[in-house]
Amino acid sequence: MTLASALAEFERISGQPLPLLATELALVLVLFVIARFTHGWWNGVNTREELAERDNIAFGISLAGGITGLCLVLTGIFHLPIPENPLARAAWLGGMGLAALALIRLGRWWYDKLALHQVDKRGLIMEGNIAMAVVDAAVALATAQVLLGALRWMETLSLGALVLLCLNYFIALTLLVVITRVLERRYGRVNQGGSLQRALAQDHRSVALRHGAYLLASGKVIASAASLNPYTPGAPVTNLAGWLLWSIIGLMLLLLLSGLLRRVVLAQIKVSREVELQNNSGIALLDGALVFASAYLLADLITP
Repeated sequence: MTLASALAEFERISGQPLPLLATELALVLVLFVIARFTHGWWNGVNTREELAERDNIAFGISLAGGITGLCLVLTGIFHLPIPENPLARAAWLGGMGLAALALIRLGRWWYDKLALHQVDKRGLIMEGNIAMAVVDAAVALATAQVLLGALRWMETLSLGALVLLCLNYFIALTLLVVITRVLERRYGRVNQGGSLQRALAQDHRSVALRHGAYLLASGKVIASAASLNPYTPGAPVTNLAGWLLWSIIGLMLLLLLSGLLRRVVLAQIKVSREVELQNNSGIALLDGALVFASAYLLADLITP
């Protein structure tokens, strides 16, 4: 097969001309570059200096979470109906990508203000706090999963759908804060009133790994709630109520199933003591994997 025939076959399979695909790829690359520099602007630093001169691993983890989250949302945007005109198509994709960047950034800010209100997350990441960076990246990925789920749920994007998407997004952010409060209570009960936020501020990486896994799993469950609540364009209240109801039920099932798996798989191991008192990252990763596995199992079970 010649190069020309291979390109022609690729065009046929993708259903789009190669120049258009190249334009879309170029737009994605531009959006990734914008994600990098806006992340530095938001934190008041030069990204090159932070990454290459100061070798700030925490900043790199935080940035990586944002870029990966953007990639997730873009996969949902590409499946929406897109204008046929090349210029209109480029403007639409670019605008949607920038909106996704803004929403992910807004989600991080919202979570910081409500769930990490006792610490200066941004300042700690600039100081190289890897635990806080892991949680920050997890928030970006969790919220991106929610946006991706909402885009695939709606399959179109009218003005009404856009308003509903934003409402669902803030519902998801609020639920992530609620999950954090539940985990904070559990942490305080096991650690004689200790603070989860203080542990993260002290760069307790095992706690951060487990907490990040809970956030990712929660995002997956909330995103999958759409499978049990078909989108109806003319019924926004029903759509919103259904999303909230199934999200809450899914999160409750997530806590129950992950707790059961922990008791069975990690039997005879005192997980909280290993993770929180002995900083055992291996146990933290195993516990996080069980939580994430629970989320995927639930998502698969409820998907028609």
